[in-house]
Amino acid sequence: MMAQAKLIIAGLVALAFLGLFSAAAVYRGNAIAAEAETARVQASLDLALDANKVSAATIDRMQKQDAANDKIAADLAVKLAAANTALIETTTARADLKGKDENARSYLDTPVPDSVRRLYDH
Repeated sequence: MMAQAKLIIAGLVALAFLGLFSAAAVYRGNAIAAEAETARVQASLDLALDANKVSAATIDRMQKQDAANDKIAADLAVKLAAANTALIETTTARADLKGKDENARSYLDTPVPDSVRRLYDH
């Protein structure tokens, strides 16, 4: 009877060790899977951070280009306003001269020769 009890106890101890070993193996497998998932997530994070850096650089470059475009547009608007003012002043001066000076009126009323007109029409 005593031998049988020792065998039962030895069997129970062996089953307990097998259970502990199995649990340890499961936890180890879970730990390995978790490490692999962590590495995958870290790689995805690194990729996203790199993409964000590229996007930030692109946005910065586009903002600088937008500011440069705004400056060019403002400069062109100033030049256009100056050209319009000069045109108005010249047109007004010519009209005033034509109205006040007989020689200027006679000259301005003279038709432009076709050979000269072709230079300006092309």
